[in-house]
Amino acid sequence: MTTEAARLHQESIIVDGLNASHFYDPAILEKLEAGGVTAVNLTVAAWQSRDVTIDLIADHLAIFEKHSSRILPVRDAADIYRAKVNRRVGVFMGLQGGEPIENNLKLLSVYRELGIRVIQLTYNATNAIGSGYRVPDDKGLTDFGREVIFEMNRLGIVIDLSHCGDRTTREAIEASRRPVSINHANSRRFFDSHRNKDPQTLKALAAKGGIVGAIAFAPTLTSHRGATLADYIGAIDDLVDLIGIDHVGLGPDFMEKMTPATAEGALKGFTAEGSSAFFSAKPLQGFGSVSEMPNVTTALLARGYSVDDTRKIMGSNWLRFYEQSWRPEFARAVPISSSSSTAKTAKPDPFATVSVPSPHR
Repeated sequence: MTTEAARLHQESIIVDGLNASHFYDPAILEKLEAGGVTAVNLTVAAWQSRDVTIDLIADHLAIFEKHSSRILPVRDAADIYRAKVNRRVGVFMGLQGGEPIENNLKLLSVYRELGIRVIQLTYNATNAIGSGYRVPDDKGLTDFGREVIFEMNRLGIVIDLSHCGDRTTREAIEASRRPVSINHANSRRFFDSHRNKDPQTLKALAAKGGIVGAIAFAPTLTSHRGATLADYIGAIDDLVDLIGIDHVGLGPDFMEKMTPATAEGALKGFTAEGSSAFFSAKPLQGFGSVSEMPNVTTALLARGYSVDDTRKIMGSNWLRFYEQSWRPEFARAVPISSSSSTAKTAKPDPFATVSVPSPHR
């Protein structure tokens, strides 16, 4: 690593736009620190039920507290700056699927209060919101899915579409009042994998102010079992050319120390051939771990990116996006479901709706 690259990496805000590693293992925090990561979007759940998701969030909050001298929980963009100044790793939690919402819009505000800042609408299959990329007949957003988007916009929770099917992705971009993200995917123009995204869809996302995080997973980069840092930089080059420098960040999707149970859930519905391809994919040579994040800074400078543009890709684009996306919009009357005990009460309930106060704008 050159002196210039080392200094730039140390001085810059570095954002890992998607990390699905097993954070229970202390080695993951050590790798984030070694990589000079300022803030990370950490997946804590995806296809799990509400109760399991709450437990997983509680587990991660306990880890944050245990390592409070090294971790700064991120609730707004200002916390990312604080993490940088205080030399801690800023961590915000995300869901890689809408299943934990369980047809209950009110849970979105609960998850936001608990620290969830990003929700991917679907994982690989169909849920109550829309369809994942592995669904042959993607019927697009459901009526409930449109309500979810409205409420996430209102609350200031980032909408992510990385695993969504093509139609669901397009309709979500159109339906959202606020910019959305695809935080771990590349363009099919660069490599024609179904897991990557249609170039015209990426252009539509960027036209509304959205951002794409380039993924560092070999099957999205090359037909070979292995891939290299050079392949990853090529995918970044393609995105920059396609949608512009201001709409590209990093979303490596590292799955370090992943447990067999998590892998089994992630591969549910895959064919034997698909599962084999997943497990046989090797970490990228030169960027096989979040600890090697400085290598990306070095490679971008070597490719000819300016210092300012390198900063954008390494983190400042994500930071700007979060600053715009995490502010709640306005108060909304949220109906409260009647329980069996209150349903028999003859008198009208004066608290039939709750007006959620809007925080300072």
